[in-house]
Parts: sequence; structure tokens; C-alpha cells
Amino acid sequence: MSAVSIGRILEISERYDEIYPALGIHPEEVKMNKDIENQLESVIKLIRANRNNICAIGEIGLDHHFVKEKELYPLQTNIFEQMLTLAQELELPVNLHTKGGEKIIFDMLPSFNLPNVNVHWYSGPEEFLNLGIDRGYFFSITPAISYSPAVKKTVLTVDIEHLLLESDGPVKYSGKDGTPAMIKDVLDTISNLKNIPIDKLENQLYENTKEIFPRIF
Repeated sequence: MSAVSIGRILEISERYDEIYPALGIHPEEVKMNKDIENQLESVIKLIRANRNNICAIGEIGLDHHFVKEKELYPLQTNIFEQMLTLAQELELPVNLHTKGGEKIIFDMLPSFNLPNVNVHWYSGPEEFLNLGIDRGYFFSITPAISYSPAVKKTVLTVDIEHLLLESDGPVKYSGKDGTPAMIKDVLDTISNLKNIPIDKLENQLYENTKEIFPRIF
């Protein structure tokens, strides 16, 4: 996420009351934006200036799966560390991308005092899934639950008190563009997998959202 895209997100959230932005630098930015290192300071300043208008720092993290260029990993780690420091300073929860970088991320997190942690679309090793559960992290579930054994395992392993839902658009799920409308199918699938009535699950997810993102409420 660049300074330009952050500005656009803030602009959209100002126009629509139902949108609550989270801001941060995505780990794939090191590959997509050759100037991100030079933009880092201005992005941090922009986030600080809008601290009262955002509900979280994210999506941030490490990606050693889609980003194959190992020479970019030190910059990725540096940016992630600065984003965690910012979240601690602003007392905001974080939304994490962990693909391929699970061990490094889970080793880093205890060094920071964060209000809450959400692990987005977790599909990594069971070891770190269990560690996240032990630490009280939340895990947000995407429409990939319809075909991904790893996402289904996350749902079956994590208690409903620590689950959230997300669409993560505009990525594609089995060839279809991800949209917020898909959340209903995610809810139905979780209800069936965990054998929990829809209304009970909805109520719990609402309470979870209030706990991790209190600024929305």
C-alpha cells in the first residue's frame, strides 16, 4: 500500500460512513513498488496524522511465498517491524499477512505490545496455528474455505470466539472475483463445519469484531 493508495482509502472512507479503514504497507509492496523504501517515512506520517480515523494497522506482514526474490526480504522485514512499532505507538490492532513467513512473524510479535492480532487467511504450518491460538490471536476466514483444506483446518481448530470473516477482494476464488457478498457463503460453511447454528455464530462474530476493532463501535 503506497501513500497514493492510502490517500484514496481515506477519501473513500470519508464519503461512506460504513467504511472503517485499516492502513499499512502490504509485504508484496516491496515487489510491486520499487520506491517503497523512499516512501516509507511519508506513509508512516500519513498514518499517524489519521490515527483517529482508522481501526487497525494492516494488512502488514511478511510474504516469502508470492515474493520469490530473497534479496527483498530484509526490506520486507524492516517495513514490517516499523509497522508493528507504529501499531504499538498508536495502540491499534494489526491485520497480518503471514504467507511463508510464519516463523519469523510469530517470533517477532511478542516483542511488541499490541491490543490485538488478527491473522488473515491462515494456511501455514499447524505449529504456528496452535501457537496463535495459545496467544489469543484472531483468525479471519476468506471464501477460500470452499476449496482449501488448510483454511478448513483453521476453522475446525480455532474456537468461534477467535474467528472473523473477510472477503479479501478483489482476489479470485476458483476463478470468481472476491466480493463482500461472498461473506454469507463463508458464514454458512463455517456453521456447517462446526455444527453451530447461524444465529449463534453471527452473534459471536459480532462480539469478536467489537473486541478486536473497538474503534468501529
